[in-house]
Amino acid sequence: MKKIGKVSLVVFLIALLALAGCSQGNGGKDDEKVPTARILTGPPGLTVHTVGSTLSEYIKDSLVLTVEPGSTNGNAMSVNNKEAEFGISMTTAVVNGFNGKEFYADKGKLENIRVIATLWHHYILPVTTNKDLKHIDQLKGAKLTAGPPGGDSEPLVKKYLSYTGLTEDDYTIIPFGFQEGAEALKNRQIDLLFSGAPFPNPLQEDIGKTQGGRYINAGKENAERLAKEYDGLYLVEFKEGAQGLELDKPYYTVSYKAVLITHVDVPEETVYTITKGLYDNYTRMGDAVGNMRTFPIEELMTDVGGVPYHDGALKFYNEVGLAE
Repeated sequence: MKKIGKVSLVVFLIALLALAGCSQGNGGKDDEKVPTARILTGPPGLTVHTVGSTLSEYIKDSLVLTVEPGSTNGNAMSVNNKEAEFGISMTTAVVNGFNGKEFYADKGKLENIRVIATLWHHYILPVTTNKDLKHIDQLKGAKLTAGPPGGDSEPLVKKYLSYTGLTEDDYTIIPFGFQEGAEALKNRQIDLLFSGAPFPNPLQEDIGKTQGGRYINAGKENAERLAKEYDGLYLVEFKEGAQGLELDKPYYTVSYKAVLITHVDVPEETVYTITKGLYDNYTRMGDAVGNMRTFPIEELMTDVGGVPYHDGALKFYNEVGLAE
């Protein structure tokens, strides 16, 4: 009886091993591993972070994205250095980083960056609650914020203000986050919230409703000059601002685009997957993120100052006819 028991136990164990082998090696979907990657966005609550989180949810069955906070310039550098597979930055940072200009002049060229998609517009829209301030050349002695450290607004602001003859000694930039900056403006701790932001913008809408104020006019000539001298910018006529904020018309400013980037060495299949996921869920993304609702899907692939697109993205755009 003991011998029979031992034999039965051996047979039972062999059967278990055989079943385990079948379940692991059947080549079915259950044993396929979903690839993982990191995407750098922005602080929680900002559009950039919301886009990354929303996209990660929609494509989790084909690509698992770990969403992490970051900054415009920091994301470009981190992706270039292979510290993350993906990042959301801005055309200004990507173009100047790729060419080693402006903020990156002493940091070297970010030549490993590749573009996946452009996503929505940001606008330089300086807002004040002081209705006596009307033009950019009235800002001597002003206290202002240009967004958190690592963003791309501050160097743009400094160049903008230089066109009026102001030096950096003539005004004070306080590095508030955008939410903090809006509160500081409402509390009169600063004179101006000078930021690059998507529109419609809830912070501007709140300032308009609770305080009132106006958009500072920089003038068409200054806006044209900035667009010409700072890569990654586009001259635009801004026609309608937030309710409660006065807007001189015509009002010209500059815009830049949010851009999804990757490293040249990220596998083609991985980049193809995220590009397809973005395209296939574009309407749902717009439902979740208002700034993408009015950005045409046909503009997912637009020129970003000559910075190359990744082969994986190009493969998908060729399939759907956007790479013509």
